Amino acid sequence: MARSFLLFLLGMLVFGFAAPVTAQTSAEEGAEVVVTATRVETDVRHLPDSVTVISREDIDRREVQGLYQALETYPSISIKHNGWLGQWGYLRLRGGKSQDTAVLFDGVRLYDPSYPANDFGDLWSWFDAENFERIEIVRGPQSALYGSNAMTGAVNLIPRKGGGPFEARFKGGYGRYDTWRGTGHVKGSLGPLGYFVGISGVNTDGLYRDSEFRQSTVDTNLNLTPFANSSNRILKTLKLDYTLRYAYGYLNYGQWDWKSFRAYNDPHAERRQIIFLNHFTVTLKPTKWWNSKLTAGYHFTKRDYLDRDDGVLAYRADGSPVTDSYMDGLYRGKVYPVIFQNDFFYKDWVILSAGIEYYKEKGDFYNASSWGTKEYDDEVSTTSYFANLFLLPMDERLAVNLGARVDDHEEFGTHFTYKVGMAYFLTDTLKIKANLATGFRAPSLFNLYDPRYGNPDLDPEESTGGDIGVEQELFGGKLRWSVTWFNTHYEERISFNYATWHYYNSGGGVATGLETEIESRPYSWLSLGLNYTYTEGQEDDTENLALVPHHQIGARVSFEWQKLRLNLYYKYVGRRPAYDHKHMIADYSRVDLTGSYAVTDYAEVFFRAENLFDVDYEWAAGYRAPGFNLFAGIKLKTF
Repeated sequence: MARSFLLFLLGMLVFGFAAPVTAQTSAEEGAEVVVTATRVETDVRHLPDSVTVISREDIDRREVQGLYQALETYPSISIKHNGWLGQWGYLRLRGGKSQDTAVLFDGVRLYDPSYPANDFGDLWSWFDAENFERIEIVRGPQSALYGSNAMTGAVNLIPRKGGGPFEARFKGGYGRYDTWRGTGHVKGSLGPLGYFVGISGVNTDGLYRDSEFRQSTVDTNLNLTPFANSSNRILKTLKLDYTLRYAYGYLNYGQWDWKSFRAYNDPHAERRQIIFLNHFTVTLKPTKWWNSKLTAGYHFTKRDYLDRDDGVLAYRADGSPVTDSYMDGLYRGKVYPVIFQNDFFYKDWVILSAGIEYYKEKGDFYNASSWGTKEYDDEVSTTSYFANLFLLPMDERLAVNLGARVDDHEEFGTHFTYKVGMAYFLTDTLKIKANLATGFRAPSLFNLYDPRYGNPDLDPEESTGGDIGVEQELFGGKLRWSVTWFNTHYEERISFNYATWHYYNSGGGVATGLETEIESRPYSWLSLGLNYTYTEGQEDDTENLALVPHHQIGARVSFEWQKLRLNLYYKYVGRRPAYDHKHMIADYSRVDLTGSYAVTDYAEVFFRAENLFDVDYEWAAGYRAPGFNLFAGIKLKTF
């Protein structure tokens, strides 16, 4: 199968070079474009996929710190969170597990090889949402584009880039739980060099007595067009781009007690974490119809746990003691991604993207309680060949998206995945769409080789999923609605056996559901959004999906009048089972309100009122969520 795919890839490359093509026209001027669904800028209107774009303005209006806060109220996103900022948080998309969603940082897969599932882990709460240009969410299997961990979708975190006129902005504020937060950035150009430098930080005592969280993040982008004034047409298109994110965090976390099924304060359970991301990209346009891009990166993650034995932490209702289960250890993960991609354009209706990806990953673990013994130190590499063909025939009334990929995994051999999507406009504004795709996820180094929990005999997970839906725009784009049905089947699911305390292949699973959305902007000063998601399924031999409710509603209202901006957010989450599939978590409704007022052209006051009506609820069983929480501050800017 690998040989057939390589011939297919070669044929499309030859087509791209040989075709008499014209200038690039991947998206109409002024249209909303996304990169994640096809790996090249494409007009959202034409895509068969279900896509959500969270803009920089959306993030700024919401006044959030953690990444999970920016994703709330959007379709098919279920969040588990263990309290306040920095505490453990997980995301499930379309009923899939957390490890079924690929997280990308500027198009490059972001994961920690030392995490149990080789995924983004609990960074949904820890990762700062500041300094992203936008967040693109593509729902549905995306393994044909991004490989392992993309069985239910992809979330692409696109950082801000340097360039343009000089800009400096600063923001600071204070709120409940003794929470301080500050951010700032400068952006501009020095001749052919564009630069962006951003710094953000947060310090909070946290929701519980012992739940302090401190974090600092630095974001940098430098981009250079060294031959912008050259007479050589090809050299003029050469662009060098360097992106960096460095983040350090400290967290005091609680201890989970499975007997009473609740969390307890642990005064000396400490976690320190470092994330260091580097990408260097070279782009070139040899012709008007051919773009070429090479990205090389280095990702480093480090998690250091130090939990002193505090003896008895509390007493259960029956009088029995809850004793401290301490853990000391050091986890380190390293990833070396290399991506070479070529995009070819034919007139106004053909875009071909094809290339090669190489990911080398390494993970190790030191057990500090065993005098610094290294318990495992392993590495693995994956070489992948991918191609995606996007067609707009019939005067753009029909859109066809075809993707294919071969992952050559060092441990598990060759795996082929595909993606087929079609959209057809019944009228100028009414579109029907459908997708069918396969997915693949290799066991992580932790799953395989951890001396306590690992199982070297694990098989990779596989999936087949699809969706079918309808979208329509009305009143000149002022109203848009959509309905999408989705279904995903899984094979050889990797689960944890609490009887043997090892990972194993638990069998199959399924998730199915319905997404509905309505978005409206009736006036320039008012925008509305409403969505409802129904999800059901089966996993680990149980007739439910852990942490995923059957019913979920999200709503957003934004109002702007002269110098005043107000934003209302509503979230309803139905009853859902806890991770053990037995305990049930009660449903809840929550309302957040944010706003700002421009005092001058250069100063603005803002606030965020979370849980406006002080609802008592839980994201995760046994972990109390924040009550009414007011955070306020000031923004300063200059141009």
